[in-house]
Order: sequence, then C-alpha cells, then structure tokens
Amino acid sequence: MTQFKNLAVPSFAMLLGFGLVGSAALAQSSSSNGPIEVSANDLVYDPAAGVSTLVGNASVAQAGAVLRAPRIRLTYLRGTSGSNGNIDKVYTEGETFYVTPTERIRGDRAIFDAPANTVQFFGNVVAVQGQSVLKGSMLTLNTKTRASTMRGMDGRVRAVIFPNNGQATKGGPASK
Repeated sequence: MTQFKNLAVPSFAMLLGFGLVGSAALAQSSSSNGPIEVSANDLVYDPAAGVSTLVGNASVAQAGAVLRAPRIRLTYLRGTSGSNGNIDKVYTEGETFYVTPTERIRGDRAIFDAPANTVQFFGNVVAVQGQSVLKGSMLTLNTKTRASTMRGMDGRVRAVIFPNNGQATKGGPASK
C-alpha cells in the first residue's frame, strides 16, 4: 500500500487530489449546488428501503463531472421524520468511469461514502490527469482533504508522471 498526502510534484498531487470525485458528481461534499442530471435506461426508487437504482447506461452528472457505469445504486440517509434525506452511499457495478474536464478515473466498480467524504475505486484502476497516469488495484480518496491511497496491482503501484504537465507553477523556478 502506498499513501500520498503532500507530494512535492504538484501535478502528481493533483492527480491523486481529485477533489471533485463524488462530491461534484453527487452534490454532497462540495460547494457545488448546481443541478444533478441523472440518466439511465431504467430508474427504480424504493422509498421504504431508501434506495434508488439506475440500470443500463447509468450516469450522474453535475458541474462538468460525470459518473458512468452499467448500474448505479444510491442509498439515502433517513431524515428525522423517517423520510429519505441526503445521499449516504453510491455504489457502481461494472466498468465505472469518472470524468471531469481535467481528470479521468476508471475502475471495475466504485463506492462513494458521502458522510465520510471518501470514494473508492476497485479493480484495474487507472487515474489520468493531463499526460500523467497512475495505475493500481484500489484508489481511496478523501474528497475534502484530498488525501489518497493507491494500492498496487501485483503489489506495485505504477505511474508515469509529467511534472506540472508542462506548466510552470506559481512561485516555482519557471515563473521567475
């Protein structure tokens, strides 16, 4: 297991710091209050169980971020009156993609835990930002702190890193 908190290479820290993962796509942990677009071949809502299931080409989009999978299941927290409240967890089944204008993550499945502000991608995980690519078997990301952990495939994390993705950082040597 490899843990990353504050890395010296800004582009790699940003690669692991997908602050919009889950939060922007699902409007739970970020300041984004924009509309959420949900799309699927079928939508099943069970208010007694507090579960919505999107089946067939399912997607949830908000603020330029899109979560796609063959099946997405959302569970809700219970309100004080027993009604369904905010999203508790989001589970994807099948090949899962999370895409923003600057990042892409792919995994075999994912779980977003809204109260814990974490998202986990499992199985053949590939995270891309610019030209930088990170590969492993499991990515866990805190959507508030941006701390993340990538577990390696066959015991090793693999990465190709392009520092700053060719851009100078503020206050760095290239900006003087």
